[in-house]
Amino acid sequence: MPTETLFSAAPTDTPSTSLGSYSLTLPMTSLAIGVDNIHHDVFLSPRFLQLTRDYLFDLIRQNASRNYLPGIELRTAKALDGTAFRKLLADVLHSSLTNAKYHKNIEMDLLFRVAILKFLTTELGSQFANLIHEGKEWIRQRGEHFERSQQAHVIKARLSELQSARSSVIRAVGQQVAQSWIDVEENIIAKARKALFGEEFTPLYDLLKNRLIFLDGGKDDTYFLEHYVLLGNYARDPDRFEAMDALFQELLSHAGVVVNQDSAFQEADKAYAEAMHEAQVMRDEIANLEEQKELLRKRLDRSDSFLNRFRAPADPADLKASLNDIELRLKHQELKLEEFGAVLEAARQKLDYYEKDQKGRLGDYLNDPENARRLFDPSAEPEATRNQRAKLLAQLLERLEQQDLLYHVLASYEIRAIAATYHPPVHLQQLRKALVSRDELKRVEQVLKQVPAKQLSEKPIDELSRKMRRYSREELQSQVLRFATDFFLLHRDLRDAEHLTSCMDRVSLVETEQARDLSRLNNKLYECVLPDEAKTKQDPVVSHVIIKADVRGSTKMTQDLLSRGLSPASHFSLNLHEPVKKLLDRYGAKKVFIEGDAIILAIFETESSRTYARSVAKACVLARQILNVCNSYNDSAASSDLPALELGLGVAHQGDSPTYWTDGESRVMISKALNLSDRLSGCAKLARRMLDRQKSHFGLFQFLQTMQGASAEELDEFLVRYNRDGIELNEEGFLKLYDEISLECIETKLDLPWGKENVTLYYGEVPMGESVELLVLRKGFARELSSDGKIGAPSTHLYYEVCTAPKLYELVAALLRTKHAAVETVRV
Repeated sequence: MPTETLFSAAPTDTPSTSLGSYSLTLPMTSLAIGVDNIHHDVFLSPRFLQLTRDYLFDLIRQNASRNYLPGIELRTAKALDGTAFRKLLADVLHSSLTNAKYHKNIEMDLLFRVAILKFLTTELGSQFANLIHEGKEWIRQRGEHFERSQQAHVIKARLSELQSARSSVIRAVGQQVAQSWIDVEENIIAKARKALFGEEFTPLYDLLKNRLIFLDGGKDDTYFLEHYVLLGNYARDPDRFEAMDALFQELLSHAGVVVNQDSAFQEADKAYAEAMHEAQVMRDEIANLEEQKELLRKRLDRSDSFLNRFRAPADPADLKASLNDIELRLKHQELKLEEFGAVLEAARQKLDYYEKDQKGRLGDYLNDPENARRLFDPSAEPEATRNQRAKLLAQLLERLEQQDLLYHVLASYEIRAIAATYHPPVHLQQLRKALVSRDELKRVEQVLKQVPAKQLSEKPIDELSRKMRRYSREELQSQVLRFATDFFLLHRDLRDAEHLTSCMDRVSLVETEQARDLSRLNNKLYECVLPDEAKTKQDPVVSHVIIKADVRGSTKMTQDLLSRGLSPASHFSLNLHEPVKKLLDRYGAKKVFIEGDAIILAIFETESSRTYARSVAKACVLARQILNVCNSYNDSAASSDLPALELGLGVAHQGDSPTYWTDGESRVMISKALNLSDRLSGCAKLARRMLDRQKSHFGLFQFLQTMQGASAEELDEFLVRYNRDGIELNEEGFLKLYDEISLECIETKLDLPWGKENVTLYYGEVPMGESVELLVLRKGFARELSSDGKIGAPSTHLYYEVCTAPKLYELVAALLRTKHAAVETVRV
């Protein structure tokens, strides 16, 4: 908020002038940081986003078609008109405001405003690029013959001209959108906000009406010429913004405006001075030791000469000992100075920060346009300080003359009358300089000769140049006062635009459902949607599949890693959890639980997706990919002496929806499939001991301890499962898979732990986007297990294994190639 300060440019009995200081910032301190720990996550109404995209594209298309693309019929979206867009914008801003009121936090409304501004300003550039792209596509779609035609070359030239005119198109459309934004705020939303929050926050919303953010890159010479003052753009320009800013700050300091140094600045200045002194003491000590070292070396060299052998020189051993002592002290001082360099650099950076802050606080006075009148306008009130203001105005004029800036300033106003005539082809900066420099005028003359059709003459430019050089002193002072007012206004608006841009950079626009769910799950998401979008759409779950991956020997592995000073948490996370998470999107899986030695995932089928979801097929392929992740890690772990990972996976399908209950803010799934997948992924120690050395192509076997008269559910309790890097699918899941994809069956003799026998394999292909994934399953029967641990005959209890061995897939792939070749032969 603006604050007041007083300064006196003369002795204490001289009346003082009151200046305003402006350094307004948008508060966002109470808002949660998003899931990336950097940005604020904001989800805006999807309907608003899409309709606004179409509206902006249509505005840009209309603007460009008039001047650059006549006769070209690009796509015409059913876009909103200006009235409908303002209505939609008002609805979204109303939703934002009521949301903030409900949570009793005005910062939420400010965040939504910043997010909407970020979307609007970003989409201006995006939709312009879309228009250029569609223009090129319009040519391409008419065929190669048309692309070589004269008409196509003309259109390409116009597209090139349109690309060059990007700034002017975005300026025109952007200011139209900005006007709609301001109209909705002033005529509709401001009244509602006043009723809900009072008028306390009005200055914050005035800041949000900044028009510069709707310019291409935040700057535009034409806009600055029309609404502020046109300054130089290049580093060599004497009248660039930074140079003018320094000039006014210097003038303020000379006039007596003093920014009091706070205690932190004084402490930083003192700390840096002390650090510099301490560093200098070390350098002096090093220089002294260097001199002593050089002196001792010379004495030692002389002691070895022929003549000195007959004299009584110092003992060479003593000289060498002294030299060695000096060198040790020298190394110690050099190391000490090197280490102290970090302290010195930190003190310097801290002082630089506070010096920049001090300069910024002085610049805050330039952010209040009223200060230009208070400082330089002799006709302003109060009467007591008019002489002081007249003196400051004269000093400003004198400084502009001394630094050869006066005519640059005057030219910025004079070219307004001729800018529309000469621009284009003459650039505004070039036109302005032509009034100041005769050499630049000659260059402009050459430019005008290149466009004879416009019949432009350099004489009006020369006349304006002569006119501004004939200004009286009073006219010069009037123009300089005008310049000061416009510069202060530009200074404030550029500062506000920079602040708004930094705020927009802190916002992450969430548009995907995955990102939305993740942020919402972590209570980091701020949602601003239209009322009808807030309603829950009923799409009930009709079935689901659970995938459970269990890490074998995790306790022993954890102890091993800890004993070696390694982190088990990062080991599991980096080598298993994170790679698995990257797979979820492709298969439409959701995380139920990922922690420690367990991964539990779910794939849901709803009423709307049941016809194409293929949840069991995707679950089986996903389970295979999880094992591939594990195998890939194991291949690299073998060379790094890290423990290998061993998994057991269970895939269980249930033909209805799970139920949930909440534990505080946590949601807990209750599902038969969840419990079953846990059993399917298990591996009994007895079976592990029995088949420890088995080397078949399979990782799943079952053994049944015989019990007469037991039901199917009871038999499951007597099963001894072996599951090492295997995947078991429940029978209900297999039947569902049979309905999802076309499965074919083959029988082949393969090695099993107890010998070769016929194995029934099912295979089929699972559509995954534009590709297919081969899937192979084995139907097995649990072997009877006698009380003495011997493996008996197969029982009637069947199970299904999702195969993973590469050789099995090579076998099936060869069968498929043979089958396809046979089909092709029949066709021929």
